[in-house]
Amino acid sequence: MPLNDGYGVLVGTLQKYYCDPAFSDKEYYHCNLKVRAGSTVFRCPVDLDSKHDACGIQWRVVELAPDDFQPVFHFREGWHPLDSESGSGALDYYLSPELQPTEECLQALSDAENSDVLVEESSCSHWKYGTGLAAFKVLEFLLQHSRKLFIFGEPFRTGHGVHNIHQNQGDPPHSQWFHDNGIWQDGAVVVQRRDNSIAAFLCKFSTQLFFPESFRFLSPDGVNPTTEVIENSVQESEL
Repeated sequence: MPLNDGYGVLVGTLQKYYCDPAFSDKEYYHCNLKVRAGSTVFRCPVDLDSKHDACGIQWRVVELAPDDFQPVFHFREGWHPLDSESGSGALDYYLSPELQPTEECLQALSDAENSDVLVEESSCSHWKYGTGLAAFKVLEFLLQHSRKLFIFGEPFRTGHGVHNIHQNQGDPPHSQWFHDNGIWQDGAVVVQRRDNSIAAFLCKFSTQLFFPESFRFLSPDGVNPTTEVIENSVQESEL
């Protein structure tokens, strides 16, 4: 099932950002991005609520080349609806070729399984896990060096904003968000830095399924790796 109010990408510049207090009584912990597109300011809440679980949020940063980010890279400022299909500019954490680990990365991970060699973060982007606060520190570093933002997700039903800026598939059948599961509709914060390099911040909740053949999971400080992998297909998650 697609997201209720559609899917797309907002292109604009960062005006400011702020997070809920760490011990807020609010139901969810959000870090809000105010993104200016032309004369309009959009509020983009990134849901990083870990439900008081030390491993409740999972994230990774993927470096992208401009050619990997077509046709979205050349979009003008503003909101752009996207079809949830390959080639439209839509993102899927497990189907978008530009978001997949390279052959070199997979080989490095395989070699690391049988040695004490550490895999360089810059050459192979791991999924990491931790709290929302830990995840935001990574996102914040990208924001502080941003020239332009591309916010993927679902538009607000009323007002100007984007939400569901995270994985939008893999919720289990008992979840209230199960019926929002779908491919080619994942949210993300993609940052064009001042040096024109591009990086994508991807995040998901620990309750959502992974669909990779193999990934290594690291804690925020890079220690205690685990090779536990959840192997499910998109179709199985929607049965």
